[in-house]
Amino acid sequence: MKLKTLLERVEIQKRIGSIDEELDIPHISNDSREIGEGDIFVAMKGVLVDGHDYIEEAIKRGAALIVCDHEVSIDVPRIVVENPRMALADLACAFYGDPSKEMKVYGVTATNGKTSTAYMMRDIFKAAGFEVGVIGTVEVQYKDVSIPSILTTPESIHLQKHLRNMADSGVEVVVMEVSSSAQELYRSRGIDYDIVSFNNISVEHLEQHGTFENYFRFKSRLIRHADKETAVILNIDAPLIENLKDKTEGQVFTAGAEKDALIGVSDIDISSGFPKFIYSVKDDHKAGKWSLKKLDLPIELQVTGFHTVLNAMVAISFGLLVGVEPSIIQKALYNFRGVERRFELIYNKEYMIIDDHYANVKNIAVTLETLCRMDYKNLHLLYAIRGGRGAELNRENAEETVKWMPKLPLKDFIATKSVEVVSSKDVVTDKELEAFLSEMEKAGHSVPVIDSLKEAIDAILPKVEPGDVLLLAGCQGMDHAAKYIWQMLADSSSGDERAHWLKKIDERIC
Repeated sequence: MKLKTLLERVEIQKRIGSIDEELDIPHISNDSREIGEGDIFVAMKGVLVDGHDYIEEAIKRGAALIVCDHEVSIDVPRIVVENPRMALADLACAFYGDPSKEMKVYGVTATNGKTSTAYMMRDIFKAAGFEVGVIGTVEVQYKDVSIPSILTTPESIHLQKHLRNMADSGVEVVVMEVSSSAQELYRSRGIDYDIVSFNNISVEHLEQHGTFENYFRFKSRLIRHADKETAVILNIDAPLIENLKDKTEGQVFTAGAEKDALIGVSDIDISSGFPKFIYSVKDDHKAGKWSLKKLDLPIELQVTGFHTVLNAMVAISFGLLVGVEPSIIQKALYNFRGVERRFELIYNKEYMIIDDHYANVKNIAVTLETLCRMDYKNLHLLYAIRGGRGAELNRENAEETVKWMPKLPLKDFIATKSVEVVSSKDVVTDKELEAFLSEMEKAGHSVPVIDSLKEAIDAILPKVEPGDVLLLAGCQGMDHAAKYIWQMLADSSSGDERAHWLKKIDERIC
């Protein structure tokens, strides 16, 4: 693409050097290692590194133009912009031809449940006959392509490339998780959304945003910046989300399990772990070009957890707004088998093993509330202490866990640092470990901590008896637990059963 066309999309403060606008630009990147002859290098300041320190490396690799936020002494032409992240997003949209405008894009934001909601939506739209792509925490997935995710919402240049590939391969609908980080750092800038939702909010990512107020401000950009053609689904059970009704130009549809909203759920039964409930639209409602008809729709799910009801409430609303038949939605959700590590039932024979992300206070509360509502004998809890997120988060998570412990038939509780599987950024620090242990001790609980995840599983699994539940709880430190357990099951079986467990290991993304 001609450099002139690209630069028309960028707010330039200063041009330095002889810039040939007729150049054909083969590639754009903010990573100097990806730069080749004739490319544009965008120098961005990050938390750990400053891209301006890598300008010389980008030049050595052949960069034809540098985008930066201050003047630098180099021989290569450069442009100075106020915010290189915004510039990268604008360049990316132009370079890949605004692919989001060629498809229907549905954006989901929430502290918890984005991934499960997105995959429910994927299955609903697939069942309705649409070609669907997903961009989120687990993977970028469309057609026969599956790329494991590094970021919930990819960097803008990679995001636009994924969208272009989707559009060119015939994808009609894109379901996209939109993180607070993506909105703060302009990764999702320039996306043309058709429907967006804000499902829930609780404290998270303070290590990046600094305060909860900042976190909510960035999280809510998806709603506040929606245009008048966009449908907006708001779960008004959360007062902060309810207050966004008057702060968006989008066409609002309210939802809630607790408050009087247009969309609601009732008659919830999760005694078996598998929810049944009624999804309701209370009255006919039209907003702009979008409309919903009065409806009572019985729903049965084959995935566990109370939170799946709330995720399904939002996913159903997306489907109905697009015009998917209620019967198709019912069938799609009945056939939905969940998402990795989101209250995932990984074993269900003489006892249950449930694998859950258990990331923050809200997530923990919903997980343990579900276990309080289920029928089983004893609970065995294996918890991976969360590393690299600070002592305060670990203290809050421990406090929330302690609140629920008297309500649960808790028989065993073991914690692990998962030292053999976590990356350097997820290592449990001494302060994080101390925060967890001090809250447990304060509540009168002595919780053994085993360094190795595998050794922790070996310690707790033999204690699980028929009729019990084992909860594998934790974020990155618990990612490999299911594979460990399935490998144990494969090693102790033969024939078709062994092949079954090995296939599950092979298909695992995390």
